[in-house]
Amino acid sequence: MNRVAAAIAAGLLLVLGCPQTLRAAEQAAPALVTGADALQKRIDGKVGKLIEPLKLADAAKAGRVRNVIGEWLAVMVQWHGQHDAEIGDLWAQWDKARAVVPKDEFPAEVIAHKIDDTYGSLKPAYQEFLARLAAELNPEQIDAIKERWSRSPGMERTYKAYLEIVPDLTEEQKKVIHDRMLLAREAAMLTDSDKEVVRIFKVHKVKVEEYVGSLQWAKLHSAFGKKGKTAEPKPQ
Repeated sequence: MNRVAAAIAAGLLLVLGCPQTLRAAEQAAPALVTGADALQKRIDGKVGKLIEPLKLADAAKAGRVRNVIGEWLAVMVQWHGQHDAEIGDLWAQWDKARAVVPKDEFPAEVIAHKIDDTYGSLKPAYQEFLARLAAELNPEQIDAIKERWSRSPGMERTYKAYLEIVPDLTEEQKKVIHDRMLLAREAAMLTDSDKEVVRIFKVHKVKVEEYVGSLQWAKLHSAFGKKGKTAEPKPQ
């Protein structure tokens, strides 16, 4: 059994929980093995898609990178098995809060912070995963994996859309938006759910749109001030 398969098996047993359940699982060993095999297949497919764009010519390095990503996925699946009910309930609250008319994003933002706090116990494992990746890959290659992970909406795709929507941004303003999208991509690395990735990006897109709105207001306010000055009668 390789390290990824061992991590999967351990994760499945931990998710099963109490000693009585573990004894029942021992009696149902074939079913457990089948579940682990199915998960292994899913992880192998995901890993293949993530590293494909890297075109790693060194077979040994490619194998190590596969193992690092596969083990992280196994840890993440285990964690989600224990926490998805709580996270799902919080996202349902977030959806409900955002459905209120007239729209007020603040209540949903409070819930988004609770979701982020719930993910706190997974973040140390994620940081360890990044450190192991950094021992094998350069920053550009790691960015490629992260961008592939966040797929649609994707960090670069969303950022470029904002630049098209608001074409007169300064370099400093572009950086603010880019940094916010980086935060969205990092948060999305903690889940493999397409639906949750979209929701996570939406949490951060709301902040970008609030920022862009403040920029537009600043322009309007500045124009109003200038208009007032030009309208003042000149002293005789």
